[in-house]
Amino acid sequence: MRKTLLLFMLLSVKLTFGQLTDDFSDGNFTANPSWVGQNSQFYVNANGQLQSALSSTAQLVSLSTANFLALNTQWDFFVQMNFDPSSSNQARIYLIADQQDLSGSLNGYFIQIGESGSTDSYDLFRQTGTTVTKIIDGAAKSRADVNLLKAKIKVIRDEYGKWELYTDITGANNFVIEGTTTDLTHVNSDWFGVRCNYTATRSAGFIFDDFKIVALTPDITPPVLLSAKALDEFNIEVVFSERLQVSSAFMASNYTVTNLGNPVNVSNTTIANVYKLTFASALPNGENKLTVHNLSDLAGNPIVANSLASFFYLKPYTLKKGDILISEVLSNPRTGGVDFVEIYNNTNQILDVKELQLANTDAAGQPANIKNVSTASVYVPAKTYWVLTTNPTTIQQHYDVKYPNQLIQMSSLPAYNNDQGTVVLLTSNGVLEQLNYNEKMHIKLLQDGDGVSLERISFAADANAIGNFKSAAQSVGFATPTAKNSQEFDNSITKSKVSIANKVFSPDDDGFEDVLKIDYNFITNGYVATVNIYTDRGVLVRKLQRNTTIASNGFFTWDGLNDAGIKGNIGIYIIKFDAFTANGKMESFKQTCVLAAKLN
Repeated sequence: MRKTLLLFMLLSVKLTFGQLTDDFSDGNFTANPSWVGQNSQFYVNANGQLQSALSSTAQLVSLSTANFLALNTQWDFFVQMNFDPSSSNQARIYLIADQQDLSGSLNGYFIQIGESGSTDSYDLFRQTGTTVTKIIDGAAKSRADVNLLKAKIKVIRDEYGKWELYTDITGANNFVIEGTTTDLTHVNSDWFGVRCNYTATRSAGFIFDDFKIVALTPDITPPVLLSAKALDEFNIEVVFSERLQVSSAFMASNYTVTNLGNPVNVSNTTIANVYKLTFASALPNGENKLTVHNLSDLAGNPIVANSLASFFYLKPYTLKKGDILISEVLSNPRTGGVDFVEIYNNTNQILDVKELQLANTDAAGQPANIKNVSTASVYVPAKTYWVLTTNPTTIQQHYDVKYPNQLIQMSSLPAYNNDQGTVVLLTSNGVLEQLNYNEKMHIKLLQDGDGVSLERISFAADANAIGNFKSAAQSVGFATPTAKNSQEFDNSITKSKVSIANKVFSPDDDGFEDVLKIDYNFITNGYVATVNIYTDRGVLVRKLQRNTTIASNGFFTWDGLNDAGIKGNIGIYIIKFDAFTANGKMESFKQTCVLAAKLN
């Protein structure tokens, strides 16, 4: 019983919040609720009704009171006019308005009573700015007394924008429908009000009473934080699923951006459920998080505590030479493959490559066939590799792509010949970098260059420095799109070495040390490796690698099988790792390991 009573009380709060009721029985229109406008031109008469005051001049006067209900709403009121209405003496009851002043430009809907002739209809109009359009044309109504109009009016608008207009011209509650229509042009409201347009002789003849505005069904759905986005370095735009209470929406402490704090100002926008937050300090570059709390919708439903929205901001920046570098080029794809150009963010900040362009050169050596990398912003984190290609799917089919989200699809690439060509990175401000490549850059021992990319060795050296681009290693699949180059120079290595981290392994498929991992690091690149496995008596059992071009660092694994595919005997084995370059440099390494097995 207590739970039922509590639920009823909560629903009652939802039903009453935001609704309007005023029968003027308190003898005023300045409180509960408060009406504003030409207050001196109205008074509460002896019958407890709102009435226009006598005026010595013709004029247009109005009163408004706050109203936020616009959909899922019912309006009820009484209107009386102690004269025969006309186009010079007419009333408008604004159901919805976004401005308090009902005499000028606004967005909303109103009922109008008053037209030429002895019969009048009750019509619904839409107003957009100063443009007025009739959307329900009620039937003309004859009155027993031409000089007295009394009517009760009921208007219903559902959540889908369907309007229904009802009247009882006797002033009772026997309503008849005047018409229906569907219109969703305006779905938000700030004001409800009455407007009287009269000549001096009719000025005191407008009477209104029993205003009631209620929601058709109680709103029990809390608002949702939909999104946030940066407008500039000091302002963000926040979108909610619905309009918020003014008391909570404009309280700066209800909004927090991580590492920035609260805004110094919250303001509304031209869209009712969208707000602008202004901060004293600039937004940080990168991903930001906005947290909101203590917000409620117009029905009083609170938002979920600590609702979160992420947004990205990057301070405007012009790319300059040295920021984006050419990292890898595939100009001679294997059959069924496509070209690609890999770029590298050489800075310590996020860069937007929307303005980046890719080109080749004409006969005069000038950039030609210029292609835009992207029509939308693409944010490239510091020290990352991104691939430009026409077909990311094909790249992933042909190579091991470590970061697929770092593939940028272009509608077309400039033509890059197999044997030689020029890759140009540029913006509208000029060339950022240019690489002149040719097939002689490949390792001399390479038998077939199809599908083998040219990788940059050093970003500190000029792209066209002799030896700065070499064949990607066979051990990594002949290309490293989106990942660190296999031939990239690592100045932290001072001595070449081959090592085995775990010298004992047991290939028994128990998930623990089933393979032997052989790590290698070389101080230079361009090596070709041969790796053989011997027993402790010198018998060759496995040719692990034969003349394989290798990266400057990496690893091989041995599964314990010999060349016949048979598991080796338990015992000690010797790994002989021989590496040489095309110019005759050779290095040899030996390591021992133990092939073990479980004892029964």
